[in-house]
Amino acid sequence: MADSATRTPRRLWPRLSLEPLRSRDYRLLFVAESVSVFGDAFHAVALPWLVYQVGGGARELGLLVAVYGLCRLATTPLGGTLADRIGPWQVMLVSDLGRLVFTAAIAVAAVAGDPDLVLLGVLVAGTGLGAGLFQPAAYAITPRLLPADQLAAGNALHSTAGFAAGLVGPGVAGLLVVALSPGVAFGVDALTFAVSAGCLAAIGVHHRRVSPVARPTDGTPPPPRLTFWQLLRGSPLLRTVLAVTAAANLTVGGMIRVGLPSLASTDLAAGAGGFGGLLAAFTGGSLAGGFFTAGLAGLRRRGATAMLSGLVMAGAVALVPFAGYAGAVVALVVAGVASTVTNVLIITVVQQHTAAHLLGRVMSAILFAALSLFPLSGVAAGLVVEAFGSGVLFLATAATLGAAFSFGLSRRALRDG
Repeated sequence: MADSATRTPRRLWPRLSLEPLRSRDYRLLFVAESVSVFGDAFHAVALPWLVYQVGGGARELGLLVAVYGLCRLATTPLGGTLADRIGPWQVMLVSDLGRLVFTAAIAVAAVAGDPDLVLLGVLVAGTGLGAGLFQPAAYAITPRLLPADQLAAGNALHSTAGFAAGLVGPGVAGLLVVALSPGVAFGVDALTFAVSAGCLAAIGVHHRRVSPVARPTDGTPPPPRLTFWQLLRGSPLLRTVLAVTAAANLTVGGMIRVGLPSLASTDLAAGAGGFGGLLAAFTGGSLAGGFFTAGLAGLRRRGATAMLSGLVMAGAVALVPFAGYAGAVVALVVAGVASTVTNVLIITVVQQHTAAHLLGRVMSAILFAALSLFPLSGVAAGLVVEAFGSGVLFLATAATLGAAFSFGLSRRALRDG
C-alpha cells in the first residue's frame, strides 16, 4: 500500500476552472457575450417604458415582444447555416453591427420625440433578427478557441457570465430609465453592441475562417462532407438531444412566466416583491450552477450526469408549490443549479461529437427546439393555471421534465456521451 503522504489527494468537490480565460481569443469572446447580455437587459427594461411613453399599452407591448421573439426564432436556423458556410465569426460580427444600427435608431427616435409604434416595431424586429443569428454562431466558434479538455469549463463560464449580467443588468437599466429616459437606456444598449463588435474584431484571424476540408495525404479527392440531414438520420445522439430539449422546454417557459407570478401572488400571498425574490432565486441558482459546472474538469459520461441533474431539477420543481415561501426559494435555487449543469453538459457533449462544418446548424437546431415551443408553453400555462391553479402547473412541469430526462437517460447514445 502506498504511503499516505505520497497519495494523490482525491478531489471531493468541483473547483472553479478559469483555465479557458488564459486564451486571449476566448477572453475576447467571453467579454463580447457578457457585455451583449448586459445590454439585453437595457432593451428589456426600456422597451415597456418607451411603449407607455408614446401612448401604447399592454397590447402594443405584447405585440412588440412577440415580433421580437418570432424574428429571433425565424433567423436561428439561418444563423447556424451561415455560420457553417461563411464562418461563425463573420455571422456574429454582422449580427452585432446590425443590432448596433437598429438599437441606435431606437435611441435616436426615442430621444428626438415620440416614435411611431409601427417604426418602433420595425426596429425591434431588426434587433430580433440579429439575436437569432448570433447565438448558434457563438456556440459554433467556442470549440475553435479552446482545447477539448477546456470546452465544458468554457461553456460554463459563458453561462455564468450571462446569468451574472442578467442579475445586475435590469437593476442598472431601471435606475437609468427612471433617472434619465428610455432613449438613453437604448443608447447604452447600442454601446454594448459596439463594444461586443470591437472584441469580436480583435479575435485572431485564424479563428475566422470557414472550417477547412480535411484532405487525404495521398492526393486523392476529399470524401464528400456529411450533410445536416444525413447527420440527423444517422445520429441517435442528435435525435435524442433534440427530443429531450423540445420536451423539457414544453412547459418550463410557461411555468416561469405564468406559473411563478401566480404562485407568488395567489398561493403564497407574497406580492410583486415575493415574485422578484422567487425569480432571483432561480436566476441565482443558475449562476451558481455555472460556477459548479466550470469545475467539473475531466468528468466522464457527461450525458448521464446531465440527465441525472435534470431529474434533480424535476424533483425540485415539484416541491416549489408545497414548501412555503422559504422552501420555494430553496427549491428554485436547486432547480436553477441543476438546469445550468444540464444545459452546459448537453451542449458540450454535442459540440464534441459534431463535425466542425456542421456545428452551426446543429446548435441552431437545438436552440430552435428550445425556443419554438415557448409561445405554446405560455398559452398552455395560462389555461392550466386558470382551470386548476398554479400547483398543478408545477406538478405538470415536473412530470414533463422527469419524462424527458428519463427518456434521455435510457438512450445509450446520450447516456454514454
